[in-house]
Amino acid sequence: MGPSLAVLLSHTARYVIALLLLAASVGKLRSYADFRGNLATSFGLQPGIATLAAPALVAAELLLAGWLLAGPLLPGSAHLPMLLSLLLLGTLTGVLCYRYFTQSVVRCSCFGEAARPVSHYDLLRNVLVVGINLGYFALAREAVLPASTALLAAGLASIVCVATISLHDIATLAKAH
Repeated sequence: MGPSLAVLLSHTARYVIALLLLAASVGKLRSYADFRGNLATSFGLQPGIATLAAPALVAAELLLAGWLLAGPLLPGSAHLPMLLSLLLLGTLTGVLCYRYFTQSVVRCSCFGEAARPVSHYDLLRNVLVVGINLGYFALAREAVLPASTALLAAGLASIVCVATISLHDIATLAKAH
């Protein structure tokens, strides 16, 4: 793979993670009470701890998304927020997988879908997101992209983001036909 393709893909991966974190935080805010309730019922947190954990998680997602989206304005600053994103997403995926396999029904409100229980497609989605985040480090390049190429990377990331968030629905529809 040529260096210019690696740069494009690393920037695309950064945008994917940023947009997913942004969508996750907005989804949680849209159904905040359900999200906070799911922390207690599906993840076994005490209600008081869930009341503290809910805004902390939403704030962490929003801050990381903003930091990653500001990356082009702050050259060389993408590694730390991508590492923190990997830590956050890896931990959340691990906890979600554990609860999925040890509970009969788990609701996570990952993107605001509080009423639907977590499916194996949701677990696959999270593993793919962690893989994209890891892929950034395999490709990481510090080169600054021209504005037109950065827009291409952001556009590609938007498509990947929508497809990733909708993986459960896409797979369910494909399976039905």
